This record gives sequence, structure tokens and C-alpha cells, in this order.
Amino acid sequence: MKYCVSEIQYDENLKNNAAVKARDDVTRILSHMGMKRITLSDMKRDTPNPLRKLAEHVKIAALWKRAFGKLQEGDILYIQFPPVLHTVFYAQCVKSLQKRGIKVVLLIHDLEILRWKKKKNATFAEKLRFDIEEKTVLLAADGIIAHNEKMKGLLTELGIDPNKIVCLGIFDYLIPDFKKRGGNSRTCRKTGPVLIAGNLARHKAGYVYDLPSDVSFELFGTNFDSSVTGNITYRGSQPPEELPFLLDGSFGLVWDGDSTATCSGVYGEYLSFNNPHKTSLFLASGIPVIIWEKAALADFVRENHCGITVSSLDEIRQAVDSMTDEEYDGLCRRAEQIGRLLRSGTMTRAAADAILTRW
Repeated sequence: MKYCVSEIQYDENLKNNAAVKARDDVTRILSHMGMKRITLSDMKRDTPNPLRKLAEHVKIAALWKRAFGKLQEGDILYIQFPPVLHTVFYAQCVKSLQKRGIKVVLLIHDLEILRWKKKKNATFAEKLRFDIEEKTVLLAADGIIAHNEKMKGLLTELGIDPNKIVCLGIFDYLIPDFKKRGGNSRTCRKTGPVLIAGNLARHKAGYVYDLPSDVSFELFGTNFDSSVTGNITYRGSQPPEELPFLLDGSFGLVWDGDSTATCSGVYGEYLSFNNPHKTSLFLASGIPVIIWEKAALADFVRENHCGITVSSLDEIRQAVDSMTDEEYDGLCRRAEQIGRLLRSGTMTRAAADAILTRW
């Protein structure tokens, strides 16, 4: 029997958060593949007391062990990683399953061990926690679904067996009633604005506050804290399920970090091995993308002819102006073709099946 873990998060602040959307989509796709759900609810943790924190980690480990109690020898368990209900004892939970003859597959969403270890000011305590909560679990897992080949390479450098890693390629993005609500009737416009979606906080997306003045931009997302200029329109924060029907532009921008010159800083450099969910949002909506040329997904965009790559945002104006209408229409057609695959869960299904061939 195959099982998948579903963690429910009740935080009202997460209702417009794409990270929740990504996890929910994976759960739906795996469930449609016939996997039984194991559902757990998130718990509030806000104590600064070290002993109480440890007690919470013990309590969460006990919750996981109870949730896995009904699994039997020969079963396969898919876990979205890192778990929302994280605990320093998670590797022990995984190993206890394996002792019972149960295979454990991790489908990666984010890896702090890769992102925050690049911080020059990361503390020893932070690095130790990431080693305990992430690396030990990754090493213990029977199978891992990584984002792409670049992430797979970094995992291999951590000592993880490459033979147990399968690459997702790109995240799916389910859009219920897409055709019924007219999503497939969208007409791409080369003259439309460039679209930006996501967390617009300065510490994550500082580039948003220094955008080129020769391109029109439309912004969707949380934490925008600036007044708009003539070439910038802010559309507010919208639920991920509604956003595809509100997007109306020429390209979707896949960029992060504190600079328009390149993707820099912790969040910008993360794009070099991460699959940002916003790429899937734009393509599933039938909109081609503009992406940083050194991003891990830049290869996917080039190979599938569903967008263009740039080294700096200052290149956008010339890149778009030098493109013929026929070339642009071709990018839109390919974006729609890829979008159909992402809206049907193709990538997750393929990776979930492929991992079984690695044993």
C-alpha cells in the first residue's frame, strides 16, 4: 500500500501563500494516484524556553510515530519535506519505519541546509539544527524527489547516494475549472506588462523596489511597502487559486534577491538550484516567463522554448523589442502546452512513479 502525508496548516496569514498551494497540490495529485492520506494538523510553538522547546520536539515525534502506526511491512510512504511539524527526532521516526520494512520517499519543497548555510552570518546553532533536522533525514530516506539536476548535485555533495534521487523537473500547479472559467481563452500580449508574483518583502525581493523604468510591471503579492510609480502597478495579494485568472501580461518574471543586476543574496542565489513555484504559476496560466539565466530552471525554459533568459533586468526592454511577433506567439504556444501538463499533475506523477525504479 502507498501512503502520502498531508499536513494541515491553520495560520490565517498563509491563505495567500504559494508554499501552502504547492503542498496541497502534491497531496491532491498523490491521492488521485490512489495513495491513502495520513493527515496531521500543525501545532502552535512559541515558547522561548529551551527545555520546553525540547519537550515540544519530543511531543511532535510521538505524534508522527502514532500517525505511522498503521503502516505495515512492504508499504511505501511519501513525505513532503521538510515537514511542517518538524522535530529534531524526525530521522529516528524514519529509521523506525524502515526497521518495520517500510520504504520512505521524501519530496523536497525547500532545503534550509542548502539555502541558509550559504549565509556568512549563519550561527553554529543554525547549521547544527539544519544538519539534525534535514541532513540526517535525507541520508536516511530510501528515495528522494529533488527539484532538478543542480539540486541533485548539491545533495550528492552532502554525501547522499545519487542513485536514490529522482528529479521532478518543475512543480505542477493545479488550477480547478481552468477551462470553465475561461483560462484557456487568454490572449497573450507582447505589449502587456511584465508580471511579478510572490512575497514582495524587501529582505526577500529587494529588486522590486528598484525596477527598470523602461518596462511596465504589475505586482501581485504580500508585504509590498512602497508607493507605485508610473510604470509599476500593485494589484494586491490574492489566493493562489484565483491568481491565474487575474494575470494579464506579456511575461511572468522569475527573479529574486536584492538586485536587478543579478539574482544575489541568500534568496537570489537560491534560484540557482531551486524550482520557484512562481514559474509554475505563470506557465500553468499560459504565460511565458523571463528568468535569470543562471537559475536552475533556466535550462527547462530554454529546452522547452517557453520563455527567455536574461542576466539583468535591464536587458528586458531590448530582449522584448528585438523579438518578432511570430517568435513571441511561439513562446505563448509552448507555455500553454507546458501549462496543460502542469495543470494535470504530470510532473509529480512521473517522479512518484520513477522513484520506485531506484530500489
